[in-house]
Amino acid sequence: MECPENMLEASEKHMCFECFKKQDETGFIGDTSKVHIDIPKDKAMGMIPDSMASSLVEELFPEIWKEKKEELKEMSKKELAQEMFGLGAFIAISNLMNSMKEKEEDSDSEEESFGEFRG
Repeated sequence: MECPENMLEASEKHMCFECFKKQDETGFIGDTSKVHIDIPKDKAMGMIPDSMASSLVEELFPEIWKEKKEELKEMSKKELAQEMFGLGAFIAISNLMNSMKEKEEDSDSEEESFGEFRG
């Protein structure tokens, strides 16, 4: 099992992917926030979008509902579906663009540091 160095001390427990799946199937999963789970890259690529979407719904839906509750209640089901789909797409694209911008800024910062090192 591989574990990044930064997670060796941050994680209280370590679990292989097979054990994690078995726990998930039995419904026995507890708090996994301090558990390092060794997920193979091919499996992680399928899990990441679902996990991110679920997190966004948990975090953002209550705010959106609070702000637009009355307006949303007035819409037809089709209008509501279009509005929510559009909002979801907007949030996804915004987050992707922000991530790309942060990565670019980090890359630029590293290049500047390397340039200072070379003199």
